[in-house]
Amino acid sequence: MAIVLSCGMQTLLEDLKGRCGYMDIGVSRSGMLDDYAGRLLNALVGNDDQMAAIEIVGGGFTLEFQEETVIAVGGAKLPVTLNDSELPPYTAVAVQPGDVLKTGRFSKETRGFRQYVAVAGGVAADSYLGSTATATYGSFGGYQGRALRKGDVLTLAPLTDGARAAAGRAIRRDLIPEFTNRWVMRAIPGPDGAPDFFTEEGMEQFYTTEYKAQVFCDRSGIRLKGPKPLWAPERTAAGGHPSNITDHGYPGPGCVNVSGDTLILFPREGPTCGGLVCALSVIRADQWMLGQIIPGRDTICFTYATQADAIAAARTRNQLFEQGDIFE
Repeated sequence: MAIVLSCGMQTLLEDLKGRCGYMDIGVSRSGMLDDYAGRLLNALVGNDDQMAAIEIVGGGFTLEFQEETVIAVGGAKLPVTLNDSELPPYTAVAVQPGDVLKTGRFSKETRGFRQYVAVAGGVAADSYLGSTATATYGSFGGYQGRALRKGDVLTLAPLTDGARAAAGRAIRRDLIPEFTNRWVMRAIPGPDGAPDFFTEEGMEQFYTTEYKAQVFCDRSGIRLKGPKPLWAPERTAAGGHPSNITDHGYPGPGCVNVSGDTLILFPREGPTCGGLVCALSVIRADQWMLGQIIPGRDTICFTYATQADAIAAARTRNQLFEQGDIFE
């Protein structure tokens, strides 16, 4: 087991895929917002993709281990120590009873917003609708359906010989993303695009604007600051606000919703349906970036992508893990 000594802004237990197949009844997917980091770290310690890991927002997390295990930490560029000695990112490290893991606190030099800790064998978490991911709005899954608190006791899996042998293994450097304060994401136009909802110039504007993340951000949405959308004339002549349409199902994580004249990026716990226009959809392979955007500071740019581009990028990512060529 391990004892939580401090948990920063928000610390959750999340798995990779979340809850698939329940959007039609209003259940968001949940799961790791930076699923690329989480997937790399789980692979490092020999875990199955779906084993729950610890997601830390903005640092400030401290965990004391009560048993021997192997861990790996990655994601946001925050300092991490084990017994006050610096811990290398994306490297499997053996820990002993009494060892204390600490993540540094968020500062103006920080790049990225969420760190992940994978533990060999996973961290025990409540399963609901086929996933152990914490659903923060539904209060189910994870650790009693809530964020971790000081004093919580995490149950760890017994250390196997295979996991013990993983200690010292590291991810290839070329597979670890370089974080900046500017995130460039590939996005498919629509489903609500030109000419029915926006002018052609309006769609082009989405792809040429550098948007800034507002401070109003959480796991359900990231509000963006930018120019007013260029609506199709038919939309502005209808009387109500042009962003309002008949309620419909949203595409899911990665949807770029337009509420009034404000763009909102939907991460894993975004709404499943509503009556607002969806202008773009960030491709699956780039959605991990949504978990690393720093509210009130980072900027976001969209580049044009097709459905074929999205499928190819997802296939390439999956093949990387299936082939196992990810270690140094």
